[in-house]
Amino acid sequence: MTTGATMANFVGLAAAREWWGERHGLDVAESGLSGMPSVPVFSSGHVHAATLKCLAMLGIGRSSLRLFRRDDIGRLDTDALAIALRELDGAPAILVGNAGEVNAGEFDPLEELADLADEYDAWLHVDGAFGLFARLTPRTAHLAAGVERADSVTVDGHKWLNVPYDCGFSFVAEPERLVKAFSYTGDYLPALDDPHPNFGTIGPESSRRARALATWATLRAYGRRGYREMVEGHLDLAQKLASLVDAAPDLERLADVPLNIVCFRFNPGGEPEEELNRINHRLGEAILEDGRFYVGTTKYGSKTALRPALVNWRTRESDVDGFVGVVRELGAQVVAAERG
Repeated sequence: MTTGATMANFVGLAAAREWWGERHGLDVAESGLSGMPSVPVFSSGHVHAATLKCLAMLGIGRSSLRLFRRDDIGRLDTDALAIALRELDGAPAILVGNAGEVNAGEFDPLEELADLADEYDAWLHVDGAFGLFARLTPRTAHLAAGVERADSVTVDGHKWLNVPYDCGFSFVAEPERLVKAFSYTGDYLPALDDPHPNFGTIGPESSRRARALATWATLRAYGRRGYREMVEGHLDLAQKLASLVDAAPDLERLADVPLNIVCFRFNPGGEPEEELNRINHRLGEAILEDGRFYVGTTKYGSKTALRPALVNWRTRESDVDGFVGVVRELGAQVVAAERG
């Protein structure tokens, strides 16, 4: 367990770095990366900014990441990725799959990534910050098919698990690599072979609060069925929101809704793209200033958009209805102000 998805990704990628070093006959945690070739890290355009942050902290470097896009949305170009892996001529690489990207909740094809990892002996790391919860229901389990074949997987408890902030998880298929990456010793510390677990030797934190307690309590309270019902309820609300957006003459949905994010913008018609971007940026600020609802803005391709993510256990249909009304109300006010 970690502070969140960023540190969960850090843990998984640290294990990947140790694996990469072993393929080159090196203990990276002991000797560092000095004098070694660049670590090839490949992903789609859906990769989260946290991955770049982790690569920087691990000494792998942000510039080591290569993105393989087949469109301006960032969907994976599997053929181009396969060519790049082939060109490595057997050298090890790290693949980063993304389960539930932040703009529209899209998924990389994890089965295809797992096949490529098997074929070219690459490490597959899956960032499933909230998308991993798709596996809770048969309605969306197919989106994350193949994740069980990954070498490391992350998920964020303070998203769909609805526990407080500071709760992430990193699952690593070969945990002994975590011991290599994070172990530390001292006369005042338990030995590494001590039968009692010392979590400071398998993660970045030596001191940590009992964040497992809140997770245990909520799992005990809701169980698998309770969380499945919660996820399915949010899936229904996302589809309801999408239908309301589609029915509104001044709203424009920009993407499909595979999970719980509805990516759309305010579009009253007759405005050039640059002006629409300005209107929607100001609309995002106006919604936060208004205070009735909370939603963030993003760039979907070149378009500024809203990206409400339905994940809170308290959200109801009335909230979705009210949100659409507020967006249209404030959008009209922004347009009127822009037009003077």
